[in-house]
Amino acid sequence: MEWHAFTPFLKTLIKTPRYKFQAEEGEYDLETKVRPISYASHVDSLILGYYSYALTRQYESYIAEHGFSECVLAYRSNLGGKCNIQFAKEVFDEVRNRGNCTAIALDIKGYFDHIDHKILLEKWQKILGERLPEDQFKIYKALTQYSYINRASFLKKYGINLRKITSAINSLLDFVPGVKTYEKYDRIRKDQLIVKNEKQIGIPQGSAISALLSNVYLIDFDKMMHEKAEKEGFMYRRYCDDMLIVCDTENAETLKEFAIKQIMEGYRLTIQDKKVEITDFTFNSAGKIRAFNKKKLTADGEPTISASNEQKYYNELQYLGFQFNGQRVNIRPSSLSRYFRKMTSRIVKTVSMAYSGKVESDKIWKEQLLHRYTHLGKRNFLTYVYNSSRRKYENSKGEIRDGMNDPAIREQLRRHMEILEEKLAEKNGQRFMWKLKAGKVVNKKDA
Repeated sequence: MEWHAFTPFLKTLIKTPRYKFQAEEGEYDLETKVRPISYASHVDSLILGYYSYALTRQYESYIAEHGFSECVLAYRSNLGGKCNIQFAKEVFDEVRNRGNCTAIALDIKGYFDHIDHKILLEKWQKILGERLPEDQFKIYKALTQYSYINRASFLKKYGINLRKITSAINSLLDFVPGVKTYEKYDRIRKDQLIVKNEKQIGIPQGSAISALLSNVYLIDFDKMMHEKAEKEGFMYRRYCDDMLIVCDTENAETLKEFAIKQIMEGYRLTIQDKKVEITDFTFNSAGKIRAFNKKKLTADGEPTISASNEQKYYNELQYLGFQFNGQRVNIRPSSLSRYFRKMTSRIVKTVSMAYSGKVESDKIWKEQLLHRYTHLGKRNFLTYVYNSSRRKYENSKGEIRDGMNDPAIREQLRRHMEILEEKLAEKNGQRFMWKLKAGKVVNKKDA
């Protein structure tokens, strides 16, 4: 039988600005998260996608049979229409029901880059109940013994400036000297642009099957934590590389150390201490449950909480895009910051296009802006936020789902339309003045 030959992945770095609380500075600030993402060729993606679909069914049957389906939240196809709103609500409700308790958030460092190949093979075979068939072993090799081309190096080597290309291109291979595809790859090899993963760890993040394999890799850990949670009375949830435990405060330190030890020793993964977030929920001076920063309390010698000092130690449990202080639920500041950055970026592009000279109208067309970034659109970020603020809402399938039932969420974006109009007027004015000074406009655009 002749097997398909997989081509190298195209690897690029995705830089995401995040508005995040900086513990050392004690304030929110922008930081940039860099993630390596690898893209497969079109045909390779179709093949990997097919196997991902088939293996997902095997995986979901396995975790259902072993009784820990509720613990794993990411990359699933059988979640009954639930989304992050319901998953976060379940956690916050658990905290409300417990009262005094502790939430432990653990984050695996560079998860996809540190997946051990031997352990992955073992777990893959475990959900199948047999050795990997020859075709699936070929997929396993493609994901572990993979090669890639760095996108930035490729563009630089062949002098490609994508911003200056006006005609449609089918593939970056179009820019490589050669007629046949194999000739182009020969040239790429000759130019030493293909890098092979020769380590015994790591799979490419971004392929159609990698996300599923990140779940498969931790099946025994998830099962063990679920059984331990059932026996000892705590909540355990995992969303890819983010784990959360909600437990009695007196058991928090023991559970934290147990989970970290199992992850590091049993799966050769790393959890940095600075990535561990511990939030104590306890009564404040007003007799209300509030979230407190455990690290700050420990650093200050576990002081007695009172009206005079409690503000210093207040914290927010951040989970799946929401944050919870023990009383109210809000959208995370980083999510809001990302929404407004995208809005501003799109406004700049819209105004720029209106002044480009390639359009006959002297108006700035706002329909797309309103559809994507205001309550007038459908299935956008605003829709999600408004749905999460309600007690009940109807999803895209017409199903009724629980929301957070907290109007504070909606209040966070009550000025979104005003902000859009202000930004649009500002960018329009800036572009108009620049064009006016250059002597390129007569009439100002009507925003």
